Amino acid sequence: MKTFIVALAAVLLALSSVKAQSSLNMTLLAQKDDHNAGGTPADWHYASCIGWTSPTNREYAVIGYWNGTAIYDITNTENVVQCDTVPGPTSFYNYREFTVVDHYLYIVSEGSNNNAGLQIVDLQYLPDSVRHVKNWTFTGYTTTHTIKSSGNYLYLNGANYNGGGVVILDITDRENPVKRGNGPAPYSHDCFIKNDTLYAANVYPPSKMSIINVANKDAPSLITSFTYPNPVCHNVWTSDDRKWLLTTDEGGSNHLRIWNAENLSNITLVYEYIPYELAMVHNAYFKGDTIFMAHYRAGIVALDVSNLPSQPTVIGYYDTYPGTGTAYQGAWNVFPYYNSGKFIGSDIKTGLYVLRFGSPIGIQQIGNEVPDQFILGQNYPNPFNPETKIEFSIPLLRGVAEGRGVFTKLNVYDLTGKQVTTLVNKDLTPGNYEVNFDAANLATGVYFYRLVVGDNTNNGVIFSSTKKMVVAK
Repeated sequence: MKTFIVALAAVLLALSSVKAQSSLNMTLLAQKDDHNAGGTPADWHYASCIGWTSPTNREYAVIGYWNGTAIYDITNTENVVQCDTVPGPTSFYNYREFTVVDHYLYIVSEGSNNNAGLQIVDLQYLPDSVRHVKNWTFTGYTTTHTIKSSGNYLYLNGANYNGGGVVILDITDRENPVKRGNGPAPYSHDCFIKNDTLYAANVYPPSKMSIINVANKDAPSLITSFTYPNPVCHNVWTSDDRKWLLTTDEGGSNHLRIWNAENLSNITLVYEYIPYELAMVHNAYFKGDTIFMAHYRAGIVALDVSNLPSQPTVIGYYDTYPGTGTAYQGAWNVFPYYNSGKFIGSDIKTGLYVLRFGSPIGIQQIGNEVPDQFILGQNYPNPFNPETKIEFSIPLLRGVAEGRGVFTKLNVYDLTGKQVTTLVNKDLTPGNYEVNFDAANLATGVYFYRLVVGDNTNNGVIFSSTKKMVVAK
């Protein structure tokens, strides 16, 4: 088993500025802390979060709090608005988890008083309000630890039914679930589903990860399971091609592990991420070539994993909890799947965070003229220390409705081709733009910046251009 484990000294060196600076290549766009009362213990006010984009491309953030769920419109980050709330059952640590299918939000909790069970909420009336359809239960079922979805099915984990093993619900009728099969034991803390294969995190001793065939929704069957040294398997996710698999340990080693899962009978460790402080990792997710982590007291952390099995690179972090503590403080969850490039996080004490990659100096549009061609200008001054400006132009594109943006990314790379920062990662309408770039954290040398305009996938690139710049200190 070939293992690449980050040396602790290297990690401390790479992240030495965390405590002083609290962020790297992530910018806070907005933060909301509207429900910070009623928690037990006193600082436990919020739980998980999830995002939803409407058919009209408005972006919404959903966050659980001590006795309910809040829904925010985050389309305009200069004016984030709470649209509605949904009362929910309280639990001793304010637990609440979510999934979204079409325009339906499904909420679960470990609270067993009023509004217990599966809460079904219709989001289609946003931004005005939401409709709480009902609370759904069946005989013997009222609480759930986590919930995931795939296609027309919901997967309940850690419910007070089936010993906490996976329970499958058919939601072909979105408002009227039908119970289907039960997954094999043991207790499933969380899961991920890909192509009728379910990966379950079995957190409790003897902790392990199980892989389950769920093609038959009435009779799921175990494919295999495996364990590893010092496991407290909390969540699991895979890359799009299922070659790479991650597990997080909420306890035990407290680490993120990345595995080669091409051969399910021989899953091998390729990398173990050691945090910069004694902070447990909570949830982690693949998004393309990036892993996003909610790392409790270490905040939101992102790794570039494009070169696996070579060692990943820390490409950004934002510490939502710069204080000290013992265990369960800081970032609970992160949702990185908005097409605009935004991502959100939830902090147990301070609520919702809306973030993006890039310099906090930001981007501004120059004038109102609409250019007739793509242009990536040469940065100026060049060479520079430590700031420079980069201008670029986006024309009106055929097939793109007036007022609609096109996905635009502006990255900076070193001589080896390693990405060192992202300056723009969002939809932009036609116009001329200027970006200020602060290279105070970069060494003297030659760098490249690349503008890519397309559809936020590996296909459909409309325009790309690369230029060289020099940092001279």
